[in-house]
Amino acid sequence: MAMSSIKEQGAFAILLGYAAGMPILMSASGLWFLADIIAFFENTGRWATPLFAVTTAGALALALLPSLVMAALAGALFGISGLIPAVASYLLACCAAFEIVRRYLQPAVQAAVQRSPRARAIQEKLQEADLRIIILSRLSPVLPFSVMNILLGVSPLSRSTYVWGSFLGMLPRTAVAVMTGAGAQAALAALSEGKFPRTVDGDLDLALPILAVLGTAGLIWVVGRAIWKAVAKSP
Repeated sequence: MAMSSIKEQGAFAILLGYAAGMPILMSASGLWFLADIIAFFENTGRWATPLFAVTTAGALALALLPSLVMAALAGALFGISGLIPAVASYLLACCAAFEIVRRYLQPAVQAAVQRSPRARAIQEKLQEADLRIIILSRLSPVLPFSVMNILLGVSPLSRSTYVWGSFLGMLPRTAVAVMTGAGAQAALAALSEGKFPRTVDGDLDLALPILAVLGTAGLIWVVGRAIWKAVAKSP
């Protein structure tokens, strides 16, 4: 039992490390092919929007692409209307990752939680604030999308709460990233025509840092308070 538990914990840690590091690696290498990626979607005509949503959803679900990069790319390709495929891609990836984690990883993690009275007490307290935790974790651009998919997927929260909370939490930062990408697209188009690009609204530059502070600070407060209550009550 002890050896099995160690293996489960090791596999869980490796998966979290992959989910945290792989999107950064892939996005850095993907910069070399950014022009080709944009040209590819621009040449797919009316299929560009659904193809973008499905392709980037797969990349997000497999931790091959950061969610903010996906949203900015949607803005660069489709302008402000890129919010629609960006949201669709995000939700598809959320659902796919949730089902995979829930099916293959959650049973082992929950078995480990049930073996620890303190871990069980903490989880029960966290469940009381599950919707707030999901919204805050998705709101902050600091928290990796793929890592949160795994952590939320192994928890006992319901699918409906997971999807609804993910949608509410991701919408503000996705909208900001899409607008940033759309602004970059407009600036590049102006430069290519020999015109001076319009400056992006300065408030937009502050939006992501503000969301990061609000989401991260709120999550620390809600989760920390739940853990403190659980530990205080446990023997």
